[in-house]
Amino acid sequence: MSDSGPVLRDIHLPSAGWWPLAPGWWLLLLVVIALAVGVAWWWRQRARRRPLQSILREIDAIEAAHASDRDDARAAEEASRVLRRVARRIDPAAAAQSGATWRAFVHRYAPDAATRQALDTLMDMRFRAFPTLEVPALTTALRAWCRTALRAPRARRFRKPAVMRNAATP
Repeated sequence: MSDSGPVLRDIHLPSAGWWPLAPGWWLLLLVVIALAVGVAWWWRQRARRRPLQSILREIDAIEAAHASDRDDARAAEEASRVLRRVARRIDPAAAAQSGATWRAFVHRYAPDAATRQALDTLMDMRFRAFPTLEVPALTTALRAWCRTALRAPRARRFRKPAVMRNAATP
């Protein structure tokens, strides 16, 4: 020992690695993951409702146009177009059907008997020379049918088919 006391060395702390993370970082990571899952769920719900909202606005436009011009033939034609377009979204082959198969397809997604009856009237009136429709009942039935049809599991599973290549090209 020296007269001035023991020889001391500087204190050296061990190097702090980034792993394992401190508890605060784990908590922050959980909050970020929860927010990401919540935003993804919200975005998916919003995207699923978008086609339905567009169709419902179109049905409102049919009803408003009929209120102003009282043209039953035009209302029947436009309602039939909406019905076929929604059917094509659910199953592309369904929109080309006619007769009993088309009627069976429409009945499959009809939530109640009143909806089936109103849509049957639409299918029958479309081909008459002077159709007379109960347009408020028809638009109510069309809204109910579209809500049921677009929320069906098959409607969510359908994806547009991939573009097929021409057999002659390599």
